This record gives sequence, C-alpha cells and structure tokens, in this order.
Amino acid sequence: MISLYLPFVIVGAFLLLTLVVGISFSRKDTSFREYAVGHKQFATATLVATVLATAYSGGGLIRNVQYSYKCGLCWIIIALFVNSFSIWLFSRLMVRMPLFMHNLSIAETIGNVYGKYPRMITALVAVGSSIMSITIQIIAMVHAVSICVALDGLNARIITIFASFILIFYSIFGGVRAVTITDILQFITFTVIIPFLAWLMFRQTGKSMVDIVAFLGTQERFQLSSLFHFDTKCLSMVGMALCVLVPDIGAPEIMQRVYMAADPNQAKNTFLYVSFFSFLITGFILLIGLFIFVGGGSALRSTDVWYYITTHVPPIFKGAFCISLLAMAMSTADSCLNTSAVIVSHDIWAPLQKAKKMDDLRKLKIARWATLIIGLSSMFLAFYYQDLFSLFMLVFSFSLPVITAPALLAILGFRGTSRTALIGMATGAMTMLVWNKWIQAKTGIDGAFVCMLANGLAMMAAHYLFKQPEGAGWSR
Repeated sequence: MISLYLPFVIVGAFLLLTLVVGISFSRKDTSFREYAVGHKQFATATLVATVLATAYSGGGLIRNVQYSYKCGLCWIIIALFVNSFSIWLFSRLMVRMPLFMHNLSIAETIGNVYGKYPRMITALVAVGSSIMSITIQIIAMVHAVSICVALDGLNARIITIFASFILIFYSIFGGVRAVTITDILQFITFTVIIPFLAWLMFRQTGKSMVDIVAFLGTQERFQLSSLFHFDTKCLSMVGMALCVLVPDIGAPEIMQRVYMAADPNQAKNTFLYVSFFSFLITGFILLIGLFIFVGGGSALRSTDVWYYITTHVPPIFKGAFCISLLAMAMSTADSCLNTSAVIVSHDIWAPLQKAKKMDDLRKLKIARWATLIIGLSSMFLAFYYQDLFSLFMLVFSFSLPVITAPALLAILGFRGTSRTALIGMATGAMTMLVWNKWIQAKTGIDGAFVCMLANGLAMMAAHYLFKQPEGAGWSR
C-alpha cells in the first residue's frame, strides 16, 4: 500500500516545494525591465543553469528517449552532435551582440533594425511559437503523471492542471527572477535523476558495456550503413538535422537569456558552457533509450518505452522519474510564459498605443494578464492535441522560416529597411505554406530550413534589386 502511494507523495512534495520557492523569490518589481530580464547581474553559473533548464524540456526528454530507441544512430547524431555544435555556433554569435544587449526581446531587436511592422510580426510569431512550446510541456506533464503515478486519466489531468497553475502563479508575480530561481531548482532535480535512471536501465540489461556495444553493432538501425539509405525517411532526418543545426536566434525564450547577461562576453561564455553540458545531459538521455533497446528488445513500440521504464524501477524511483519529467517541462514552460508575456506587453500592446510612452506599471499589468491568458490557452490546447513530434516541428514552422533569417542577418551586421524585412518574412511564410501543402504532406520532409533560406535570399534580392536609403546594407 505504501509503495502504491509513494510516487504520488513524491510528486506532491516536489510541486509544493516548487510553489514555495517560486513564492519566496517572487517580489514586487520596481520596473518592467527588471520583470523582463532582471538586474543583468546574474552569475554565469546561474545563466548556464537557467539556459539548460529552458532548453531541456519534458517533451524533449520523451522525444529523445523514444526516437533514440526507434531511429537509432541517425537520431543520436542529430540530438548529440548536431545540437551541441549548434549551441557552440550560437556562442560564437554573441560577440556580435553589443548593440542589442539592452533589448528586452528578439522582437525589439528586429524592430531596432527593420522598423515597427517587422517587430510586430516577429512578436506575433514568437508568441505563437511560445504557446506551442508551452503546450508541448503540458502534454509532457500529463504523460509523466499518467505513467508514473497510479491514477486514471482524469486525476492525472487534475494534477497537471495544478502544476500548470503553480508555474503560471510564480511567473505572473515573480517575473524572470522567480522563473530563474525555480529553473535552478528544476535543473538540479533532473540533472541528478537522469544519470541514475540511465544507470538503472543499464543494470536491467544484465550486460557489460562491451557486450552492449557489440550487440548494438549487429542491429541495422545502429550501423553506419543506416545513414546512407537515400529515401524520404533519410531526407526527413536531414531536414530535421538542418533545423537543429541553425542557432536558436529565433527562439524568444533562449534570446531572453542572452539579454539577461551583463555583456556579450558573459553571453558567449554562458552558451559555450551550455554546449559542453548539453553534450553530457543529452548523452545520458540517449543512453536510456539504448539500454531499453538492449534490455527490452526491438519489439517494443516507441510509445511503450516509458511503461517499460516504470515497470523496471523501484517505486521510490518511479516518483523521482516523474518529478524529473515535471521539472524539465515546468522549467521550459515558465520561461516561455515569461518571455511571451513580455513580448505581448512590450512589443505588441505598447507600439499600438497612439498616446505617449506607456509607464512601467501599466506594462507590468498587461504582462501579468498575458501570462494568465497564454498559460490557460496552452493548457486547454494540450488537452485536445497530443502529438508531441508534430507540435515540436510546428514550433520550427513558426520561428525558423519567419524570424531566424532577419535576426541572424541583423546580428551579422546587415541593416535593411522595413520593406526588405517584410518581403523576406512574407516569402518565408508563403514558402512554408506551399511546402507543407505540396511537399511535406506527400513526403514527410520538413521544409523549415529551406523556407528560412528562402527568407534570407528574398531579403538579399530585395536589398540589391530595389533602391535603398543611405545607411542601408552591411555595417560591419
């Protein structure tokens, strides 16, 4: 009887601790800037922890374990090597950020370079992307509670609603400070538990590492030859790898962490450390999938992987595994909530006001209402849409084709007009719609990277084909 309720008690205790920490570090912000990016005096270690907590989501944990089991070597290369290299590239871009470090959002950066209307479009796309990301994390929370705690679907949803309200609460009243502190708690939680989970799955195999490597070498999906099959599945993985390879310039919650840094050098060092630690964390996550493949065999459906885990760990670790998923999901969701609320207030509502500049008190009020509305919208959407991978690709479809190219060009030193940026954004969005209708629907190949290139090329064509005002072009 005790073992039946032990996971439930562990989950409840973790949620209560998160609420206490969130409330304890929530304070009345004196300015909208402090609510959005804090005092810009965070230690590098704090920034590293909050970036990793934001980047490693509950949906990402579920996806990586399932697809390392299902797709084998191809997925391992994308998740481990391509992703870490992408973060390293991101760190190299930070040296070109001095002009933008005072900004509060990626939309403001776009607006400073290209004008009001590109800023508004960026803000709308960023909010849409954030809603999709939050939805993914809420689905992950439902999934975690359902498989780890002995509850039916209705009660699992009730716990998930409770967890969602906790993160909405401290995001509303605590701003980025409360989000950052809870991110550190959640980061410590999942970075301690995930290696233990990998170790438990290793013990379940009953084999040595030498035997495991030898066994995987006999399996087709883990052989190098599996990478060189030229078919739609291979092209789909290439498309995914290209999306992952692009630095997360278009991800509003990641860029907010850049603006929280004191200067470009701290931002560069932060993401340099993140690239190293992401390699380690991803490695442990992928090992979980590999050990399940060895211990459980290839007959398992990818959706049954998590049930295999929960039936092969002690009750106390079942609860620990659940709070690991919850920690990863909540740390990503609260960052997206805070970022999108700041964008709604600072980049959508404020520019629409014809009166003089809005004061901080009104901006804070709008941001808090936006946090509540966006959080509730994502929660309700999660109960009607359950495909994690499709939502993951939808996030790319929002940000990569529209935001990434103009933002990347701006950071590299391009100064274009509003017309140039709008042509690029429209081209990226239209190309995405055409690709999804005529190509992805038939082949399953994601076109977000191609559409991002179309955006950038359209901007360059517009810049060089049309007469430009003095000062437009490459500034450095």
